[in-house]
Amino acid sequence: MIIRDLIELRSKFSQNANQTLALNMKRYMRDQFEFFGIQAPLRRKLTSEFLQEYGFPREDQVFEVISELWGMEEREFTGVALQIMDMRKRLFHHDDIKLIEKIAVTKPGWDTLDHISANHAGHYFMLFPEKLSIADEWIHSNNIWLQRSALLFQLKYKHNTNQDRLFSYIRLLSDSQEFFIKKAIGWSLRQYSKSNKESVVQFIENNQLSNLSKREAMKLWK
Repeated sequence: MIIRDLIELRSKFSQNANQTLALNMKRYMRDQFEFFGIQAPLRRKLTSEFLQEYGFPREDQVFEVISELWGMEEREFTGVALQIMDMRKRLFHHDDIKLIEKIAVTKPGWDTLDHISANHAGHYFMLFPEKLSIADEWIHSNNIWLQRSALLFQLKYKHNTNQDRLFSYIRLLSDSQEFFIKKAIGWSLRQYSKSNKESVVQFIENNQLSNLSKREAMKLWK
């Protein structure tokens, strides 16, 4: 695949556009992005067909292709980029954190950030634990999307979750007034409670958390 092949992908998406769905999707995302109106199952199918026809990006093309897709106006193209990232994450190398961080903070939204955090950042740090200092930088940054990613990258770790890191990150942001941070705190605790409910219960009892964070954390217990 080369960059100009993406013109064919745009044509394929245009042929499958649905104006009614596009308006609903745009409204759902608070008018931040434009859409073709293609729902995820069809988008994935069209993307797979495109990749079969035009090929998967070579490793030396990946950064450019992902960046190009991410810069396109319609939000469905970010889904294509994430699908490509999903397909190659077993091939991640040390420098991929630069790409992960770039797409996390460029045209950010929960719809992309949460997938990036759990599937890409989480997998990256599992492969390269020596790079976890980058997550420490994220949590201390003033960027709520990097902070949210730091809170969520262990979502799929289960019993491999680094409890000390998770709890320390939450304490650092426990007084945040940002909705997406409060929700992420609760979500990360809820997910970890599936593996270690006792520790999560004790943590909630012994730390000052927002009501939103506590409600999110305890959803499974009701």
